[in-house]
Amino acid sequence: MASPPSSSEWQPHLPDDCWESIFKHLTNPHDHESLSLVSRHFLSLSNRLRTSLTVSDHLLPLLPALLRRFTSLTSIKLPLCINADIDALLSQIASFDLPSLHSLDISRQPIFPSHGLRQFSQKFPTLKSLNCSYTYHPDLVLIAECFSNLEEIDVSFSELRHNMLSEWDFQLKTSASGLKKLRKVNISGLDSSIFALCQNCKFLKEIVALETFSTGKEGQIGLANAIRERPRLRSLVVSFERDKEVGSGNVTLELVDALVSLKDLTCLNLSCPRISDEALCALAEGDLPL
Repeated sequence: MASPPSSSEWQPHLPDDCWESIFKHLTNPHDHESLSLVSRHFLSLSNRLRTSLTVSDHLLPLLPALLRRFTSLTSIKLPLCINADIDALLSQIASFDLPSLHSLDISRQPIFPSHGLRQFSQKFPTLKSLNCSYTYHPDLVLIAECFSNLEEIDVSFSELRHNMLSEWDFQLKTSASGLKKLRKVNISGLDSSIFALCQNCKFLKEIVALETFSTGKEGQIGLANAIRERPRLRSLVVSFERDKEVGSGNVTLELVDALVSLKDLTCLNLSCPRISDEALCALAEGDLPL
């Protein structure tokens, strides 16, 4: 009597792309781990399906093994809880072959990892997305020099102290010309830099700028002038800080006229203290594809 077939023998013969399509319907990562135990073939396939990695404290000793195993990673997140040298981690990641990696999250770091990012950029110069929100003293000029192919960047820091705002705005203005491929930016907490970004980044499609602009006429005119530089803008998310000197003024006609000129605008989040019926009617009559 023949012995029962092993697990590797009874697997139906299907092309790898069919197996991958089946595995992708299993959204729980634990299911992929179970599949990886069935056979070496399934292990290889499940490894390719892992595209993101969040490096926590307990994973630090395993990081080299994980980077060798998951070679299809597209994004890596290094959260604040890491009990390690962020510069050393970035240098370590740069020593591995990760051809699909295009997104890096180093948000909420107490120290900006300039040295590590320089080494990281030598291995991954085509990085598309970088999140350094709530990271102290980021060198935006260095970012522009190292990652000129960035399409998304998050440098938001809505709790910045006023004595730091001018420095950040200056860096954004200086680095804007080196980030010409940007499509999406989050500059929440920074205001005067938005014009430089809109003027230099001709592919810009999405802007997030929360807790940024004054409700006063000057702040709204600044925003209006900026978005007029990018008439193909598709998404605009802004909120206004209440100006103590001018009170909670209405949205100005200058800003409404600028918004109506954005004929590709599909998403608008305009958080203001007061929006008049006249302004809402003008937006409605603007025939925007919201």
